[in-house]
Amino acid sequence: MKKLILTLLLTLPIISSASYAEEINSLFGIDLYDNSEKFVSSNYINSNKVKNPETNDDYFDLEITDKIKAKSPYASKYWITIDSGNIIHSIYGHEIINNLDMCLEVQEDLLTKLEDKYQNDFEYWEKAYPRFKVYRYQTYGSLNNHYAMQCNDDYENSIIKRQIYLETDELLDAINKFYDSGL
Repeated sequence: MKKLILTLLLTLPIISSASYAEEINSLFGIDLYDNSEKFVSSNYINSNKVKNPETNDDYFDLEITDKIKAKSPYASKYWITIDSGNIIHSIYGHEIINNLDMCLEVQEDLLTKLEDKYQNDFEYWEKAYPRFKVYRYQTYGSLNNHYAMQCNDDYENSIIKRQIYLETDELLDAINKFYDSGL
């Protein structure tokens, strides 16, 4: 009986951990909540950060294309969003694509790979805005980190942009507050 209980207790963590999806907290070799000075110097940060246009709070965007080591075939430009303490709250990559159909096709292929890798189900979301339309697959981790890949059809500039990003719950809340404020 002791062997049976011991066997059950030892296998229970294995069974329960297999039933949960893997937490996604890293993208392009960068982890959320890391200090950005781990990847770039404080001088670079202070000279190149710009106010994040989708928040009212102290969040800043920083292009890191030349600094990133883990390049992806799905992005050519890379950015992070940091808070006033230089902590990373978003990791973002994008690529300009020739047409929407091509972007959506690659997105579908990437979706299958990501769902297999992370054992996560991504939900589809589509929304039209006055200047652009978003075609997005997204998922949330157990820490409410938001992982998304999307194709943006920008009517105003006549471009299609593939975007892949990971953001913290705190940044997502700040973005939602900005849009809910009516600005």
